[in-house]
Amino acid sequence: MTAHTASGITPAPLLQARYNLIIHQALHAAAKLGVADLLERGPRTTAELATELKVNEEALYRTLRALAGQEVFEEAGPHTFRNSPLSCFLRTGYPGSVRSFLIYWGTEFYYGSLGEILYSIQTGKPARAKLVGMNEWEYMRQNPELAGIFDDAMTNGSDLMGPPIAAA
Repeated sequence: MTAHTASGITPAPLLQARYNLIIHQALHAAAKLGVADLLERGPRTTAELATELKVNEEALYRTLRALAGQEVFEEAGPHTFRNSPLSCFLRTGYPGSVRSFLIYWGTEFYYGSLGEILYSIQTGKPARAKLVGMNEWEYMRQNPELAGIFDDAMTNGSDLMGPPIAAA
């Protein structure tokens, strides 16, 4: 599906955005499940991982294949994956880890509000307020599990940004 204009430009970069949404949510799932932590000791089959994580093996396999295509994990053999240098940043406690960010960014609270961007553009009001029916901070006060996920993500951010800011 490649339409060309007289200038040779195609809409492929625009269509890539959809794929990026899928990868975004696949990263969220891998982070939330702790896949990189489980692969820390070496390659594992999707059957082993699925049993330990209590998830569907074929769905996990497709997700890890998609992420391997982005060099997040490496497929070491048939239905067998290992960490890549990039997936280390999905591990718990790894220096520079972005695991908490990906967990937060994939929540319905964060990611779901992006689906309501048109509402925000039309009204000037936050999409989250439309989705949850209240101010986002009040919602977090009423949902301590989400607040904990948010706090972990913000700590992650401070750990990443603090040293360069202090050095400057």
